[in-house]
This record gives sequence, C-alpha cells and structure tokens, in this order.
Amino acid sequence: MPRLDHVNIHTRDSGPMIAFLEKVLGAKEGFRPPFPFPGHWLYLDGHPFIHLNVVERAGDFPAGMINHVAFGFYDRDAVLKDVEASGYHFELSAIPGTDIGQIFVYGPEGIRIELQYRR
Repeated sequence: MPRLDHVNIHTRDSGPMIAFLEKVLGAKEGFRPPFPFPGHWLYLDGHPFIHLNVVERAGDFPAGMINHVAFGFYDRDAVLKDVEASGYHFELSAIPGTDIGQIFVYGPEGIRIELQYRR
C-alpha cells in the first residue's frame, strides 16, 4: 500500500523555514544528496520527511491546491506548550464527530502546519 514518503516545500529563505519546522515539529536538518539546486532535507524519526527547495518568488505561498500538511502527535499538552513557546500564531480546532484535536500553526512565507492529537 502506498504511504506518504515526504513533503516538498519551496521557500525563499530557508533559515526562517528551517527554524519554524524545528520549533514546531522537532525536525532536524540532515544529509541531502548533491542536487544541482539549493535546498535542505529535514528529518523526523530518522526519515527525510521534509524536503526544502530554495526558490526565487516575489511573495508568500500563493493559495493553491494544497492548503496544509498535517502531522500526528499524541501528547497534546507537550505539543501545545512547544507551540506556545515558539511564538508562532496558532489556532485550536477539532474534527467534528471524532476524538481528534487540531492545532494549526502559521509560519514564514504563509505556510500552515496542522498538528493532530487525540482528545
């Protein structure tokens, strides 16, 4: 069965984007093959799950087909504490009719990340 292998994000300024993903997700920069274009790979649990490509773009992410990416966590209190400490804007929500809570975190260049937890 197919599974999601990685997410590719185009960023104008990799420093703030890496800092955001480190603070919110605990991602860590690691090995990236020597592609002929600039970028970074960020690892979660030993897997290069987030690929950043450094691109030239006039503005923030345009509204498009992909609105956000969701990551599942299980310790709501710890995740919420980290998000609050990060200083990034966030909103709390929930998926109706389920026990899934959501934390939407807004980062640089218009990116939005969803963190899910079980209530």
